[in-house]
Amino acid sequence: MAQQKEIESEIAKINPVVFWGSVLCCLVFYVPLVIFQQDAQAVIAVAMHAITYSLDWLWEGIAFGGIIFLAWLAFGRYGNVKLGGPDEKPEFSTFTWIAMFVCGGIGAGLVYWTMVEPIFYLKFPPFWAEPFSPQAAQWALSYGIFHWGFLAWGTFAIPAVAFSYMYYVRKKPYLYPSYACRGVLGDRVDGWLGKAIDLVVIVGLVGGVGTSLGFTVPLLSAIIADMLGVADSMAVKAGVAVVWAMIFGYSAYKGLYSGIAKLSTFTAYACFVLLAFVLVVGPTSFLLSFYFDNLGMLFQNFFRMSLYTDPITKSGFPQDWTVFYWAWWYAWAIYIGLFATRISRGRSIKELILAMVLVGTFGSSLFYLAFGGYASHLQLIVGVPLDMILKESGGPAMILAVLKTLPLQWLFMPFFVIVMFIFQGTSIDSNAYTMAMIGCKEIRAGQEPPKWSRIFWSVLILFVTLALLLVGGMEVVKLSSVLTSVPILFIVVILALSTVRWLREDFGVGQMMTTTKYDDVNANPAHVDPSISSQKNINSNV
Repeated sequence: MAQQKEIESEIAKINPVVFWGSVLCCLVFYVPLVIFQQDAQAVIAVAMHAITYSLDWLWEGIAFGGIIFLAWLAFGRYGNVKLGGPDEKPEFSTFTWIAMFVCGGIGAGLVYWTMVEPIFYLKFPPFWAEPFSPQAAQWALSYGIFHWGFLAWGTFAIPAVAFSYMYYVRKKPYLYPSYACRGVLGDRVDGWLGKAIDLVVIVGLVGGVGTSLGFTVPLLSAIIADMLGVADSMAVKAGVAVVWAMIFGYSAYKGLYSGIAKLSTFTAYACFVLLAFVLVVGPTSFLLSFYFDNLGMLFQNFFRMSLYTDPITKSGFPQDWTVFYWAWWYAWAIYIGLFATRISRGRSIKELILAMVLVGTFGSSLFYLAFGGYASHLQLIVGVPLDMILKESGGPAMILAVLKTLPLQWLFMPFFVIVMFIFQGTSIDSNAYTMAMIGCKEIRAGQEPPKWSRIFWSVLILFVTLALLLVGGMEVVKLSSVLTSVPILFIVVILALSTVRWLREDFGVGQMMTTTKYDDVNANPAHVDPSISSQKNINSNV
């Protein structure tokens, strides 16, 4: 009996209002968009234009300001604050920890865009370069790495620091977004405002996942259909989606330790093998040279790319690419932040920020080195008309054409499919797990959300993806990601301000910080949040 109670205590209880309210909001938001998408096309186009073109300065300004804020936080007086007690040890090895948030943050969608984006940039280059010119080639990889790099991971790192500080330092077991806004919004988060914040985040997460699967399901279905010699039908796409749901559903069901951690570690090693294969059998010297040349363009023009809006010629490049990417990343920001929090106990603020921003960017860039460089080589040097294939048949067909030029097809193609299945699975299982956490009343140390809730969100993600594939509603899903990311943009800003306020309350503003200097919090009650002032030691007993 005692053992049964101990097992039950390891499972958190759901918050019915947030959980079922978010389910209802998803149905109310997505079902009409899918059913009436033909009638809503004009409205959708106007909404997308307003968000990406009219507010381009806002998206780019906040994203750029976020990376400056993180640099101040990591290298300033609060960087050594430990997320946990002074003697707290990390829960996971450094490799597993990094593998989990990197795989959870990018997924197989990165592989899709590393081959498609460079061809777009070669044909429609930024900064008024001539198509397929040497100048255009210098942007082929650099802009892709930029979009999946420092500012993207900076967007994820701000919520990660806020949630981690609240959870491990302030000892508040409430892993939902609204509570972390308390530093600015105060007790207002206990009412309808807090519930609205949590519901908007979950709706945005579903849209972000749907967008990602909407790109990768057709990609794998095209490859599998070609391998089997059958037509790329809806049945094949549905089969791919179901297999994916089984993978990420099982991983989410097994939980953080038995499922997600092991799957992420395996995925990291498998991706290294995949990238090494392309690098070795491809034009190695060209790939490395092309990669470093594009890195040089990125570092030289980083500030220009970060604030590029093109208000005079109105080419649309920064709005169609950079602004959309930033909106997409903000739709994912809360999820990545919450998931990174759950696995970052025992790390310092500096360690968390640098790992996410630097290692995340480096990991993403390796895919551009291998796949992006190889696709660019085929287009520019070999003369394969990938741009025409992309225009006439779409991204999956173009990627299939790229992959079929590689040797050892009998070995490479099945391995590629398996890795992509698992790679995307590590992203979606983390997402389903995070949505289940948001729907809980509290998550204490050692607890996990109910298994049935993890399965529930996995199944819901599957049905949303299938529905959107059936009606061809990817433009609707892209809009849903952008729409729901607008309030999340401001939520992230509130999280940053809350973090600063808490740090100043807990540690003051006059003394230098060290990794273990937590006694100041306990010695000066004026610096402690009144809601935790009764705790004897804010940094013990994690």
